[in-house]
Amino acid sequence: MRYSYKAIDVNGNEIIGDLEAEKTEDVGTWLSDRGYIVVSITQSTLKSIVGNNHKYLRINQKDMNFFLIQLSNLIQAGCPLLMSLTALYKQVSNYQLKVLLKDVKEKIESGKSFSEALKTHKEVFPSLFITMVEVGEVGGMLGEVLERYSHIYDTMYRLSKKIIQAMIYPLFLLISSLIVVVSLLVFVFPKFVEGTKRTGNELPGLTMLVLNISNFISNHYLLLIGIFVGIFFIWKLIMSNAKCKQAVTEFFTGMPIIGDVLKQIQIALFARILGTLLRCGVPILTSLQAVEKALSNVVYKKAMGEIRECVSRGESLSQSIGKYRNIFPESIILMTDVGERSGNMGEMLEKAGNIYERDMEMALETAVSFIQPALVVFLAIFIVIIALSMYLPLFDIGKVVG
Repeated sequence: MRYSYKAIDVNGNEIIGDLEAEKTEDVGTWLSDRGYIVVSITQSTLKSIVGNNHKYLRINQKDMNFFLIQLSNLIQAGCPLLMSLTALYKQVSNYQLKVLLKDVKEKIESGKSFSEALKTHKEVFPSLFITMVEVGEVGGMLGEVLERYSHIYDTMYRLSKKIIQAMIYPLFLLISSLIVVVSLLVFVFPKFVEGTKRTGNELPGLTMLVLNISNFISNHYLLLIGIFVGIFFIWKLIMSNAKCKQAVTEFFTGMPIIGDVLKQIQIALFARILGTLLRCGVPILTSLQAVEKALSNVVYKKAMGEIRECVSRGESLSQSIGKYRNIFPESIILMTDVGERSGNMGEMLEKAGNIYERDMEMALETAVSFIQPALVVFLAIFIVIIALSMYLPLFDIGKVVG
């Protein structure tokens, strides 16, 4: 239950806040323990944005990345957790993040651990982060754990930014191409053909084909819009089904260029996250379960679930991964095997994560370098077709005049 309170500190300053507790007496005890004089304690009648409406809290990647890096730096520098959270609360500008930090800080002040406070905001904090914080609290290495997770999150954040930046130009080119295509077909081409029809000559086959396409778009544009909307909803319906989603993901993962990018992303995350968890002392089965939740590709998620079952039966990790050579390269299997034999598998996997992050960036650049010229060629071919369909009637007119 959530209570609102008013109190006065030793300097005579009024303090107003909210606190979750089982009963009013617990709030009074909490205030008295801190030397505050209680003025009033009332049960909150309105739903707090963080009390009962957690689903409305949304922290963007940029602000979350800033929070994690700054918190990691403060803890590593020796600042107490509460002091660090207070400093960040005063520093951040994002309102929802301020609300989140205030609520987490209050829960810690009321006696909960950092991980317990985070668990009340599972819609904001990933399960991997909460798991690592629990490990850090138990092992007394919260600063190190926060530093490692902030690095993982920063890597994922920079990766998503690179993907978005890499796709901006191709998307702009594609949209521009579609606008040019539709404009030529709907507005320019019909007027040109109308003028050539007046000569009485029969239009060439290519010109008639383009004219029919133009007329169809002009006369049935609502139908075309409906088809595109229908395709979108059908796609959403397909992706909501687990088996269909896996089949689609397998198809894209098996493609030559796009598939390489998808594989590199998942392998880099797998190696980085698993290596970090193992180096922090997390048991192998718990680590594999956390990796399974962190990966977004359903093909790799399913594989990780089956790998975890194999390891639980006594198989080595390298043997288990070796059963999925279609999605895991030989190098990652070899490095895992070397790590198991030498007893430093976490370190080996972190090194593998660094390697595959670089490979992923190269694969992404290769994919973009393929998409851009492909769109340019598509637009060039279409413009050539339109130009020929417009000039062929002129050639026929020239022959008649000659």
